[in-house]
Amino acid sequence: MSVGATKPRSDFSAEGLAEQISAHNAQHWDARAVGRTKAAVIHAFGQALSGASTAVPKALLTTHGVAMAGGPSLIFGTQRRTSAVDAALINATAAAAGSGVSSDAGSAAYIVSLFGLCEERRKTGQEFLDALMFGAGLSLAVASTVPASAPVAMTGQLTSALFGAVVAATRVIKLSRPKISSALLIAGVTNPGGPPASQVGPSSFMVGLSMRNGLLAALLAEAMDETFCIELAKSEEGASSSRTASSSTLAPMEGANDLLAIQSPPGTDLWDQFEQQASAVLPRDHIAPLFERLETIDKVTDLAMVSRLLQGRSAQAAPKKIVFASRGTHEPEETNWVP
Repeated sequence: MSVGATKPRSDFSAEGLAEQISAHNAQHWDARAVGRTKAAVIHAFGQALSGASTAVPKALLTTHGVAMAGGPSLIFGTQRRTSAVDAALINATAAAAGSGVSSDAGSAAYIVSLFGLCEERRKTGQEFLDALMFGAGLSLAVASTVPASAPVAMTGQLTSALFGAVVAATRVIKLSRPKISSALLIAGVTNPGGPPASQVGPSSFMVGLSMRNGLLAALLAEAMDETFCIELAKSEEGASSSRTASSSTLAPMEGANDLLAIQSPPGTDLWDQFEQQASAVLPRDHIAPLFERLETIDKVTDLAMVSRLLQGRSAQAAPKKIVFASRGTHEPEETNWVP
């Protein structure tokens, strides 16, 4: 069954959603879907590079304890590598800032966050695209069938991106059904007590923080004991029984959007836009090769080949200094050489 063919359901508990997520098997995507996703990746990376030099991402880089160096995931536009969750925080914040916190801020943040996780787990470019399409497709399918009585935390554009990020992350790290359920609970996307996106505001930092929390929820679930995850799902099921939807009327999720849709002015050329955005932090000779690499990312076997081109100007090796020895110190004072 394809992601787009998800059947409408009234069970929006973590366990019910986990059942839907785990039921989907690997798919063969058509060329149109792959091409559309690659265009969305280029668009999102451009936004992240454009926003990398803005105030909040730069401040996060200088905040003690945030994005400590030594991890495998690149912070776009820099030479620093850190954990996937901290890379998600800063790259997603930059993507939201680069988008001007427009309607596609969550979409761009979703894409760049998942790239860091795939880089950490040594996934291929095709696996990265597969996870993106899976998370976005299921998010859109579920969003279109959310009943009006569903938890308020499931509404809003930002939460749509968060849900997609959790779903895609569980795909990348191959979680079992109980652990998928736990990841959804930890992320708070099925928790009626969680704050709706409209209350936390559309600031770039809140977008970045949401994406970081989504990846962290999946990683925490991965580390948990399977038995504990099953018990956690059971306790949630009991708590949710009192709020089971009493109406079968379905309504579109408020503010839901396609996480792979590109929101650009009509007539905008993808290359021209990317070149302008990337030039904010990247060397000129990196921009065209990066664009070409992203256009064929489904053929990339090592995502480090992509991230090396995402390193900023500061990552370039400084030219070696030429040190001239003082006259007379590099040779004997006397010589027996005769011309």
